[in-house]
Amino acid sequence: RTLFPLPANPPTGSMGICCFGDEEEAAPEERPVFANLTEEILYDLSKALATGDDDKIIDAVLLRIPRICNPRGILRETFIKEEIQTKYAEYGYGDLKSDVQEKTEGNVRDLLQSMLSDRLDFESQVLKRAMAGFGTDENTLITILCTLEEAEIFPLQTAYADRYEKSLEQAVISETSGKFKRVLLLAGCDSISEAYAKVCHSAIAGMGTDCKALIRIMVTCTHETMDKTREAYSRLYGRDLVDAMAGEWKVGGDFKRILCALAKKHPDRIEESPDIAADVAQMRKTVQGFGTDEASIIDILANKTFEQIEALKEAYKVEHGELLKERIKAETTGLFESSGFRNTLAGLLTKREEQIAFYLKEAFAGWIRNDDWGLISMLVHRSNAEMREIKTAYMRVHGGELIQDLRRKCSGDYENALVALVAPPARTVARGIRSAMKGWFTNTDKGALVALLTHRDADMPQLRIEFEKEVGRSLQSVIKEQCSGDFEKALVSLAAYTPPTGIKARLDAGDETAPADVQVQEMQPPHPPPPQ
Repeated sequence: RTLFPLPANPPTGSMGICCFGDEEEAAPEERPVFANLTEEILYDLSKALATGDDDKIIDAVLLRIPRICNPRGILRETFIKEEIQTKYAEYGYGDLKSDVQEKTEGNVRDLLQSMLSDRLDFESQVLKRAMAGFGTDENTLITILCTLEEAEIFPLQTAYADRYEKSLEQAVISETSGKFKRVLLLAGCDSISEAYAKVCHSAIAGMGTDCKALIRIMVTCTHETMDKTREAYSRLYGRDLVDAMAGEWKVGGDFKRILCALAKKHPDRIEESPDIAADVAQMRKTVQGFGTDEASIIDILANKTFEQIEALKEAYKVEHGELLKERIKAETTGLFESSGFRNTLAGLLTKREEQIAFYLKEAFAGWIRNDDWGLISMLVHRSNAEMREIKTAYMRVHGGELIQDLRRKCSGDYENALVALVAPPARTVARGIRSAMKGWFTNTDKGALVALLTHRDADMPQLRIEFEKEVGRSLQSVIKEQCSGDFEKALVSLAAYTPPTGIKARLDAGDETAPADVQVQEMQPPHPPPPQ
């Protein structure tokens, strides 16, 4: 059956066709009967590509597809990749990506190619353009490299290397400098374990030892991250991190013992069900009497998770009516006590997010300059949820806003990169879009705009909200002002998209009825013949 009844053939003859001599106007091609909307879109798309009609291409790919995929709970970008692109080839129309490359041009071609490509592969091309020629597009580098998920870092490196047979890390090193370069490398080119291994190496390389940097990493790393950091250090520098720290003359005594114990953290060494009551009793015995049994404290704390330490602190407070952190601080303060050991213990006995907030504030407190390693190491590779907790802890502990302090204490591209690590990713992308529109007459900016608006279907509602906060106007209105023609139409369609949010469940349950022109379930069609 057809979902779109076709009109009867128009009448012919003197009333329907104008004749000149013996010539007759060719009859219009009869439109096939389609079994479903997908089949019709594929047919129209192939026709539009054959004639180079960008308007109809955009209509087929961007405007009509949500009417099919959203009621089924499928994102538009997913449906295009898994249904349209696949069936275009299976039905004999050809290779959609190749046809787009051959039969479209300019910005519309770049946009369609981005939608049909792997996101990270296209972003590798955008990064290449951002670092090509004279000057560097720092805003594009920040927007892409400082918003990557942990699982995307290595695939982006691989995509860049596969396409250009060069290292993205080396390209960033070549085209950027100073503290800004350090942020981009640790945030966007290194995994969390590689980044922390490099921070530790910097702390113990050369003259002197940055004990604060070592304490920050050892105190805030999870067991899994610490184990991977130790492996990364061995791979990068050919030496065990434990041995490297133990060999530093500033790291000795109890301080060395606690750092090395923390560096040996491993997921398999976590006590699954620790006897908190026994630990409280042992801790009480340790801090009472003459002297303090530092080795016992290390044994109790080194292989506990952050949650287990919090449970121990709470149980100790209930049992003995005092704060464990303050008692240990008093017992380890003295002429012959190590400040490194005391500060490490204090860090372990502070809630993790609050301790990170303390380290960040401490990094701002230099007489001449910030402790940049401290800022960067505490901000890179934080999940969205983790960063929200850190920002909340920073405000609660210090009475200030973290981003405001970053803007006040830092400057330039370095400031913008650190802010991008802290701000919600959608806000950073919104800033990248605004920046791309400022320099509208360069190809790099257009490529960046395409990269920042495609593959964002799931996040587009939040991106619209963050853009309006940043600019004071809607994303669609700014696109209409800055762009024109078919490219404008395509970008507005991307920006206006809203992903399905429970519509499929409501339709399946009968709580809602789809409009008459929306196809909720796909029929199994016969393969339509490709156009002649």
